[in-house]
Amino acid sequence: MKICFLANSESIHIQRWVKYFTDTGHEVHVISDSSNDKIDIENVIFHQLKSINSNRNSVTFYITLIINVVYINYLIKSIKPDILHAHYVIYYGFYGVLTFFHPLIISVWGSDVLKVPDESLIAKYIVRYSLKGADKITTTAEFMGDHLFDKFKLEKEKIIRIPWGINTNIFHQKYSSKEKELKEYLGIGDTETIVISNRSMAPQYNIDKIIEAIPYVLKSNPNIVFVFIKGYGTTNFEKKMKLKAKKLEIINNVRFVSKNITPKEMATYLNISNMFVSITKTDQFASSIMEGMACGLVPIVSNIDVYHQYLSDNSNALFVNPDNPQDLAEKIIYCINNPEIKENFYKINKKIIENHENWDKNARKMEKLYEKTLKGEIKDEMENSIVQNIP
Repeated sequence: MKICFLANSESIHIQRWVKYFTDTGHEVHVISDSSNDKIDIENVIFHQLKSINSNRNSVTFYITLIINVVYINYLIKSIKPDILHAHYVIYYGFYGVLTFFHPLIISVWGSDVLKVPDESLIAKYIVRYSLKGADKITTTAEFMGDHLFDKFKLEKEKIIRIPWGINTNIFHQKYSSKEKELKEYLGIGDTETIVISNRSMAPQYNIDKIIEAIPYVLKSNPNIVFVFIKGYGTTNFEKKMKLKAKKLEIINNVRFVSKNITPKEMATYLNISNMFVSITKTDQFASSIMEGMACGLVPIVSNIDVYHQYLSDNSNALFVNPDNPQDLAEKIIYCINNPEIKENFYKINKKIIENHENWDKNARKMEKLYEKTLKGEIKDEMENSIVQNIP
């Protein structure tokens, strides 16, 4: 197949999809407004767009949008793909619909359909128009099918659930040979408890609330270090968080990891940690959550519907109020005082990942969706769920 992705090429998740399809012998094109030097994958053909201003109320935004739409239409006519797959609705999904190319698959990521439509009437229109113009819409979370059906009145048969999963050959326990080296690099002693925020350095992940929780934790447990991974977050936001940590006089107990890290490096960061924190208000069941589960950390997460898909409070995770730093601090302190829950939670979470979120198995499901879509074989085979599951 000749597959064309409209997506953020800097995203590690997009790079995973691109590598899978190039490795399995498909011709893969990526159209992105991110820099092509962010993709270090053989045999991928990259096409650069103009970077778009995030302010959807600015004139520059619409000028750039028009330029990109014209260029994308030119590219699609030149490439002549079999499948056009857009990731994230508000930009790339909208671009995809404006090509009028079919079959078009749009993958929703979470905030693009949970948060963005509430920002303005224009944003809501763009999201609704994009979703309705797609041939198929994929989601990773069970609850998302109901949300898409109820809020956007989509045809049920368009919504397909394909969990992405994680690479269990990378994300697992026992990185002991690398752990000592990483701790030395970070300046962390063997006796210190480590809490990691493995979401990108961006406002939607409530990084500021995690930092505000740290003084409460240090009052009773000074021997603790918090690690923040920048990911594909912004340098400006990271600077704000560093300044916040300094003002709160907790900077000695915080490590900011600004460099880009590989999946194997991320697995090592997780293995030196005792717990991970994800307190976003909207989400799908993100890969970062699964990676932490697979590496045996205690998940401390927002009490939102999507996480209930696999997690239960006090059974294999701890739920918190994302707006309450003191609540988060209390759960972290509870983990420190009850170290046995780490292994107890891991026994449950390891089975969940192995049975439901194995990348190798799920990547083939996406390939199967492409094949069936091209043949017109995807039919309404729903049983008890609005979202179909590709077997």
